Amino acid sequence: MREGETEAERRRRWIEREAAKTQPKTVRCSTCGKEVDEFMEIAGRALCIDCYLLEETEESGAIEMRGEGSGGG
Repeated sequence: MREGETEAERRRRWIEREAAKTQPKTVRCSTCGKEVDEFMEIAGRALCIDCYLLEETEESGAIEMRGEGSGGG
């Protein structure tokens, strides 16, 4: 509590601080450089949704196995 601060002032300051946390932050995609509000954070990198999906597709394609999910074994 700040010196000379009333309960109402402290509550208002807390509400403002919490509201600031909910504001979307704009980040730059570490792959393509687009500024976006919606992103995925992977291993400390911010990726736009398009780059994230592209990266996931490339990774899953590299380990894709024929017959995967068919229940055969």
